[in-house]
Amino acid sequence: MSEPLLSLEQVSKTFRGRSTPFAPPSVTHAVDEVTLDVKPGETVALVGESGSGKSTLSRIALRLLDPTSGTVRWDGEDITRAHGRGLRTLRRELGVVFQDPYTSLNPRQTVGRIIAAPLRNQGLPRDEKTLASLITSVGLSPEQLNRYPHQFSGGQRQRIGIARALATGPRMIIADEPVSALDVSIRAQILSLLDELQQDRGLALLIVSHDLAVVRGIADRVAVMRAGRIVETGRVEQVYADPQEDYTRALLAAVPVPDPHRRARPLPVD
Repeated sequence: MSEPLLSLEQVSKTFRGRSTPFAPPSVTHAVDEVTLDVKPGETVALVGESGSGKSTLSRIALRLLDPTSGTVRWDGEDITRAHGRGLRTLRRELGVVFQDPYTSLNPRQTVGRIIAAPLRNQGLPRDEKTLASLITSVGLSPEQLNRYPHQFSGGQRQRIGIARALATGPRMIIADEPVSALDVSIRAQILSLLDELQQDRGLALLIVSHDLAVVRGIADRVAVMRAGRIVETGRVEQVYADPQEDYTRALLAAVPVPDPHRRARPLPVD
């Protein structure tokens, strides 16, 4: 078995609000002693309802947030407290796809400049051939590099975001709710694209989602998160066929089923 590419060990994150003359500062335990790893070439889905802490955990993995406690390792190296130049390698090897394709792209820049930004930041070549190859890899054409984001549909904008994430040749991509802002008819296309890119490039993927149905066809392993903790994890077929936690069963019961006679009633969660 290969060693993890990304490893989160007993990671916690606590947010403290402001105190007032009448009350002490509020304390929110967004992530509570979570351990999770992603191996090279593996697709892991992190699933949970809104407020479960999954997006906070993904930001800690990206080192956009510092954990309150615990350890973050990248390819075996402790990067928990790394900042600035210490994160240069990580920024090159770990790409990110954001949730909203409308706000994650600069409306004042052409698609070519948007895709070239990570290359520019890393001092890598950003010639026309490189940009053309990147945009072609996500199903768009080189002629579209001179257009602006408002000239594209939501699904096309997310493809541009994926091309930007691929620009530096990352070993792993974290996709935070990559299809939740898209029409249902487009979601399968974007997930299929991520799956194809994962297979072609040997990428590791961490896909964050609130919807178990979204990740079923793409993930190797599933980690179910609730109230800041991972309550269940396992191979995707195992978790779907025989969930061990009531919370996981409730999430599965909430997945829409085309046949109304087969639709299960959601299980109550204490």
